[in-house]
Amino acid sequence: MKRLIVQILFLLTIQISAFAQDARFSQIWSAPIQFNPALTGRFDGKLRASSLLSFQTGNGYDKYTKTSSEVNMSHQNLSVDLKLGNYRSSGDEGLNDSAASKNNINVKEGRDRFANNKAVLGYWGVGMNYYAYGNSTSPMKANFISFSLARHFYTKANRIYGVGIQITQANGSLDEKRGTFYDKEISGGGFRYPYPNGNDSVLGNPRSGTKNYTDVNFGAYYGRVTEAVMFELGGAMHHLFYPQYDADQTRAFDGEAKLRHRITAHSMLRLRLNNKWGIVQKNMFWQEGLYYRSRDTADGNYINAFWSGLEFYKVDPLKEINVNFGFYTRSFRTLMPYLNIGLSRFANIRYTYEHPINSNRFKAYNAKRNEISLIVTAGRQTKAASRFYKKLNFW
Repeated sequence: MKRLIVQILFLLTIQISAFAQDARFSQIWSAPIQFNPALTGRFDGKLRASSLLSFQTGNGYDKYTKTSSEVNMSHQNLSVDLKLGNYRSSGDEGLNDSAASKNNINVKEGRDRFANNKAVLGYWGVGMNYYAYGNSTSPMKANFISFSLARHFYTKANRIYGVGIQITQANGSLDEKRGTFYDKEISGGGFRYPYPNGNDSVLGNPRSGTKNYTDVNFGAYYGRVTEAVMFELGGAMHHLFYPQYDADQTRAFDGEAKLRHRITAHSMLRLRLNNKWGIVQKNMFWQEGLYYRSRDTADGNYINAFWSGLEFYKVDPLKEINVNFGFYTRSFRTLMPYLNIGLSRFANIRYTYEHPINSNRFKAYNAKRNEISLIVTAGRQTKAASRFYKKLNFW
């Protein structure tokens, strides 16, 4: 336990020390496949379908007229992932207690199969993720389609780790005829705009172009559970082969700019508060994240973001509809209340509102975000907070 606490404090120290601009979603934990491909199939149930909608407001800047104006941007993330293989575990991912006792099976949490306790078993997760941003007046639009494959292992009844790989097809469209007001804080990124070089002061010369590239991402995690505590640590690296991402076809050196790696990391800690309520504490770190930090020396911008928060769950709820809540902050520069409504064993509805703190001082944190997600799960055996102190999954 002492070693665990030291590891978490070390991770927090690294994350807090690196403030800059932020990634796009408030509820990044509701898009786990985008965050870390190893989390594909990391949920309670057989099949999961998720949608995350974000409505964001920022301060746009027109580089031609040198004026600012409020701009809006919508973001959509859709994902589906599926488990393949013998993924059963008591109360968390399959076989329920009554079925286990009926068949005289020695149920152990986290075990794929209960008949062979010596075997090191696991299951596969496959998934697809679609992310898009833009509107009718935004100069840059883009969408990203990802396919993920993950392998999850149980080394012991209460320990799990996994690795995953992801292939992403990115499609970007630049057209300044749609508009020229741009706020990089609420833009989804992934493509280079605006440009630090070039004759941006010439009016009436709108830029346009399209760009497509293929991206490769890799991730891993490790988790362990006891009745007193559950923890999970994970990380991922994206843009493994530095894809070219310049959508402006009017530039003489089009395609020279390349994405640097994106690095994500997370820690999760489940603690007992009392007999009625339990706590899940999450930290999530994202550097670069569907935005640009190119190998082009003219473009030195980069993104860091750090989410930290607490979620409170009513343990073993009796009602079919249960309301849980929490509170998050992004880099300690925004406030983010969190509402999580569980609909029996089938769905969760999550809502967040993110508001910046002192945006006049912290220029990179001025966006306001309303986000709602719907997560529907098939083959789930328990409600969200049932068997709370036995669970391995809190995604």
